Amino acid sequence: MKSYKIKIKSIAITGTIAFLLAQASCTRDFENINKNPLNPDKEMEQMDGVLNGAYMPTLQKNVIPVGAASDATNYVNKYQIVVNLAGDGWAGYMSPRDNKFNAGQNFTTGFFIQSWVNNSFSWRITDVFAPWIQLKNINTAGTNPNKEMFALAQITKIAALHRTTDMFGPIPYSKVGSGSFKVEYDSQEDVYKSFFAELDEAIAVLADFLNRGNTTVPNAADVLYNGDVRKWIKFANSLMLRLAIRVRFADNNLAKQYAEKAVAHSVGLIDTQADIAKMATGANLTMKNSLKVIKDEYNDTRMGATIWCYLKGYNDPRVNVYFDNNGSKAVRIGIPSTADLYESASKPIAGEYDPTYWMKASEVFFLKAEGALAGYNMGATPKYFYEQGITMSFAENAQAIGSYLSNTSQPAAYADPASTALYSAGAPSTVTVAWDDKDTEERKLEKIITQKYLAIYPDGQEAWSEWRRTGYPRQVPPAVNYTNSGVILSDGYKNGIRRMPYPQSEYDQNTANVQSAVQKYLTGTDNAATNLWWDKKPKN
Repeated sequence: MKSYKIKIKSIAITGTIAFLLAQASCTRDFENINKNPLNPDKEMEQMDGVLNGAYMPTLQKNVIPVGAASDATNYVNKYQIVVNLAGDGWAGYMSPRDNKFNAGQNFTTGFFIQSWVNNSFSWRITDVFAPWIQLKNINTAGTNPNKEMFALAQITKIAALHRTTDMFGPIPYSKVGSGSFKVEYDSQEDVYKSFFAELDEAIAVLADFLNRGNTTVPNAADVLYNGDVRKWIKFANSLMLRLAIRVRFADNNLAKQYAEKAVAHSVGLIDTQADIAKMATGANLTMKNSLKVIKDEYNDTRMGATIWCYLKGYNDPRVNVYFDNNGSKAVRIGIPSTADLYESASKPIAGEYDPTYWMKASEVFFLKAEGALAGYNMGATPKYFYEQGITMSFAENAQAIGSYLSNTSQPAAYADPASTALYSAGAPSTVTVAWDDKDTEERKLEKIITQKYLAIYPDGQEAWSEWRRTGYPRQVPPAVNYTNSGVILSDGYKNGIRRMPYPQSEYDQNTANVQSAVQKYLTGTDNAATNLWWDKKPKN
């Protein structure tokens, strides 16, 4: 890891706007004709879209931190702290090559370094809301608001901030936008209900735009889909489905309502590779993969023990796409500093310009599988969507599926590749791949989430959220627990890190509001062992 330096760059905005000279009276359009094109008002900014080109890519870069070449390592360092050393490790996808950070006392061992927590909160709150507020001001003001552009900003904001609330729980939300970030917190339940309402509205705006014959939002400055309206609607529906399934153990009626609504929409969901939501090339920008720098230039990350057990036990060919050296060696999360003991362990495969995925088509099939398992009207059986999810994942990774769907092998025991074998562990689960209608509902859920886990790699935060919500996939637990925040060492199914505590900066600068949120929404305890609102499923 390189030291993170905040760089404030001025944004130079230039542009020319041609005068529109009316054929009629010169006095009738006097006000419009005499607008200064070098000092545009809100209406001119909306027409030209030049400020969207500054703020929309910035908002999108902060959903999962990823930057272009001009951003140096700013976004890489964000990614390493808030993704790779958090969700990636807590989900068992990856582990540090040498847990050198703060002498092994860091996120991977349940210890919350205050500067890391402060930065994580700022990156996940301020760096998302700041460009969104600008986009809101630009596109909702004046007599001719750009509703379609604001709809894209709303969907992007939700894609980012659901990761924030899923990390911290209650967050400042409804009151942000009035010029200050030091405002009251909303409960996570209220935040999610706002997400659903805002997605509903954004989808309706874009669907109306599409129905009027428009296929592209002009001047969108959109890295994700280059303003493609149909793809944005599919992503928004898929995001709604993800969030609906996320809350099903907390509010089944709410989950059912929005899951069925998402699936029933006439435009559909992400169900082909062409519709996958990914940050790659768009808006005249090319993104550089953050994980590539972390695993090569920093030489800081390796294959995790949990994913190794499943890929190895199932003889899963995706291992050759996910990790180098055929995924031959992995590192258990939560071990002390080990110097070069695990230097030869497998690195994640990530090219310099490989996409950063927000949502894959395979995930959507697994979401529908779980919805069908819960009794929601998804359009087919859990088995159908489960097998479609696996099949799509193999296609996304250009691997032949062969007989994988009938695979009855079990996950492997973890073999520590170091000579001492100090951190070896038994197989985390006995779950197999092949679907069996005679299995219990719980066993079927474990299969769905385990295969979903293998499909959505390397999105560690989503995998960690799903593990907290369901207990699956069962994990090789961290080896040691150096917690300073109440964490109970996991057995691979329950306990473990449930959330990130609030930073000291909030207690210093937003004291009354954060204290009130802890009392009202977190039963008075702000630590990493406190369950989030949607984390309600009993785990015995």
